[in-house]
Formats: sequence, structure tokens, C-alpha cells
Amino acid sequence: MVLQRLEESYEHPEPVDFAAAQLTIEHVMPQSPGDEWLQMLGEDVADGEHVEDLHSGLQHTLGNLTLTAVNSELSNHPFERKQGLLQGSHLEMNRRIAATERWGAKEIFARADELADRAVALWPAPLRGVGRAERSRDWHLAHQVLAALPHGMWTSYGDLAAFLGSGAQAVGNHLAGTPGVANAYRVLTSEGRVSEGFRWTSEDEGGDVRSRLTADGIRFTATGSADPVQRLTADDLALLVTGDDDRSEGEDTAQHTPGGSQGEETRADRFFRQLAADDSPETVEAVRTLFAHWEKLGGWIGHGAGQVMTSAFLMLGEAGAPGRGIWPLTLYPGGGRGGTAEVVFQYLAARDPFTDRALRAELLTRLNELEGVDIPEGKLELRPNFRLSVLEKDSNRELLAETLAWFRGCWEERGKA
Repeated sequence: MVLQRLEESYEHPEPVDFAAAQLTIEHVMPQSPGDEWLQMLGEDVADGEHVEDLHSGLQHTLGNLTLTAVNSELSNHPFERKQGLLQGSHLEMNRRIAATERWGAKEIFARADELADRAVALWPAPLRGVGRAERSRDWHLAHQVLAALPHGMWTSYGDLAAFLGSGAQAVGNHLAGTPGVANAYRVLTSEGRVSEGFRWTSEDEGGDVRSRLTADGIRFTATGSADPVQRLTADDLALLVTGDDDRSEGEDTAQHTPGGSQGEETRADRFFRQLAADDSPETVEAVRTLFAHWEKLGGWIGHGAGQVMTSAFLMLGEAGAPGRGIWPLTLYPGGGRGGTAEVVFQYLAARDPFTDRALRAELLTRLNELEGVDIPEGKLELRPNFRLSVLEKDSNRELLAETLAWFRGCWEERGKA
């Protein structure tokens, strides 16, 4: 609707009949770029920024979106191919894109500015005397989240930029020119390296950056990069300061799915269908075995209300009694990346008996005994995850079964009462 109104604002003498047109949203720079796209974006990469981070930060922004009826034909083609298709479009915004020689970061930002100006004119503020707001970023929030970085954890310019709704270059410039920002040296490139442009901003700071990082508990690989396991993503950063994200919350949304009417797909059916679409049959069977074991322990499996992606909760407590349940893991199908088990340390911190940090640390230690699981202690207040594929190993399933039995015992002994 927004893009349609912006197109109408060009007041073309022969406007498109939007009621009849079969238009969908098109990413001019595709979501899955080929080598030619990445090479073009590489020309716009700033110091301390990786081309994949630049693509991730631009792909879903206003400047890169348009409307088209030939989405499948445009696909992931290089820009030169898309230019020809867009040139023949009846939409003015598409012809303007086609008239551009290239389509990189500068062009996307320029088009975003143009469309933003049109949007401000179309939808003015409801208060008199209020014009266009100056662009600003909440650097106080950046300082706050950096100060909250747990011991042994680092983040990247791209992750911090995504959390703030900014750009990696702007983040780098701010940190380089602002003295006294706590943990600024723990912001690294996406490859886990100190940016070539990094400089200490205060006389009170100094020394070898890598030595400081090592002292902070950050490990380095054989190639000299910070351990990616210890990296905090944009979602992790959001949890540090807000304590929440867009994931559903256990007993508030998890429901039993005893079976739908004939021909109706239940949430449980949808969960395993989505899991099987992305993981091996061995992983799917391992998850079924895990669910069966959990039910033998007296737990139940709840499924989230997500319409696009279904989740599964390993629940303890009376079903349908909000606020009384507890769960150690939430399972998610992969959506193209492989299914994951999310360890909900954040939620457990507010639920007896796991308000005791020592118990949460014990849970972390037990889970890290599984081969292929390595959760850093710095994520003990967050919601880290591990791949469900690790459960294909018999030894890992046995260790997880023992851990879940321990979890249930802790809850019965110290929490349920």
C-alpha cells in the first residue's frame, strides 16, 4: 500500500490500474545475490565492513523495494538484465530505477531519500509547525548495550548497526570519534578482527587490542579471528537491554495439539513438516524420540501460534495454566538453515528454582557436554541455541535425556513446591 501510494504521487498521465494489476514487492538488489551483485556492492564497502553485512543492511530497506508483475522473471538476475525488464514497466518508479547506471549502496540510499521526501509530503505530521525530522541515531542506546556486553563476548559493527537501525560505517565513525565508550574495542569486523581504522580515543585506554580482548575472555581461532561462538548478534544485543524479542513466550502461546479434525493440519503436524523440509530424516526421528522421552518424564509438548514458522516447547506444569509452567528448550524448524534448540536462560532467570544462577550455570555445563554444543558463559542471561542435528548421535541424545531428567528433578524438588 505504501509503495502504491508513492507510485501514484508521480501523477503519471496513464496511471496503473492497481485493482487489476497483479503486483508484488520486488527486491531490486536480490535477497540471494550472485557474484556480480556482491562485486558491485564490494565497491561501496567501508573500512571495517563486510560485503555480506552491507547487503543484509540494505536488502529490505525502502530504497531497494519496488512493485512489479514480473517478479519471477526478475528473480536474482544481474542489474543489467533487470534494467531491461524495468524499463518496459508501466510504473514510473521502475522506469527511474532502470535509468540508473548501477544499483549499489549509494543508489539505494539516494532513492530512499527521494521516496522519504515524498512520504513526508504525502503523510505530514499531525502537529502544526512540525516539519521533517532530522535524521538521528540513538547513540545513548549504543553506549548502553556496549556497556552491558557480558564477559567473554564480542559483537560486530554490522550487528550493532542492525540493532540501532543504522549503518556499519556510521557506527564505526561514531566509536572512532567518541571518547569513553565502554567496550568499544569489543566491536570487531564481521570476520572477528580488529578494524584497521580502530584507534583508542582516550588517554586512559591503550595497549594491544587483542591482549585486552583475551583478558576479557575472548578466544581466538588459529586464523587470528575472534571465536564466532562468542559473537552477539543484533537479536542478542536487543535482549541485553530490553529483555525480550519477537519470539513467543512458552505457556502464553504454547498449546496442546491432540489432533485436528479429519484433513486439518495440527500445529504438531506443521512443526514436523517444516522440520522435515530442512533437516535429515535422522534429525526428525531424533526430535520425535526427544519428545517421547520428555512425555515419559511427565512433561508435555506445546506448539507456538506462529503461522509462518511453528515452534515446539518442552513444557512442565499443568497445561492451560498460564504462569505456572516452565520449559528448558524451545525448538524451531530451520527455515533453510537447519532446526535449532533454543535454551531459554532468559526466561528461566525469572522462574523458580532457576532464579538461582548456579542452577542455570549447571544447565549450561550439562548441555556443553553434548558433542557439537559450545555455549559461552556470556550467554547465560540470553537465549542461545544449538543445531538439532547434534541429536543424531546416540551419545548426545543420552546426555540430553539425562539433562532433562535433572531439570525436571530440580523443578520438582525446589520449584514446584
